[in-house]
Amino acid sequence: MNQELTFELITPDGPQFSGQAYEVMIPTPLGQIAVLPNHRPLITIISPGVISIRRHAEDSDEQLEDLASAGGVAEISGHRVRALTDSAEHAENINELKAKEALAKAQELRATAADQVSLADVTALIELNLARLKVAELKRRRHVR
Repeated sequence: MNQELTFELITPDGPQFSGQAYEVMIPTPLGQIAVLPNHRPLITIISPGVISIRRHAEDSDEQLEDLASAGGVAEISGHRVRALTDSAEHAENINELKAKEALAKAQELRATAADQVSLADVTALIELNLARLKVAELKRRRHVR
C-alpha cells in the first residue's frame, strides 16, 4: 500500500513545495488537521498559520518542514494534497525583525480601522505575521537542540 502523499503548495508567485510527504498538517477554521495517505476526499479553507510537512513516517517532530501561510484552500484526495495559498514562506526566508515590526504596525492600525473591510485586512496582516514569527521560532527551537 502506498504510504506517501503528493503535496503541492502553490502561491501566486509559483510552487513553494512540490514533492512526496508522509503527513501534511494544515490550519483550518475548525483547527489543525493532519492529512495522511488514504485521507478521505475533502476541500477545506486554509486559515492563516503554519503548514507543517513530515516527509517520512519515521521523521520526528524536530524534522518537520514548516511554512507560514496567509491562508487559502486545500483539495485532499487519497494520496494527493493540493494547497493554493495567497503566500507561503519557508523559515529561512522570514526576517523575524521585519515580521515583528509589521505585526506591531498592524496592531496599531487595528485600533484605528475605520470600517469592517479595513479591520479584516489588518486582521489578516496580524495573522500572517504571527504565523511568520511562529515558523521562525520553530526553526530556532529545533536548531538549538
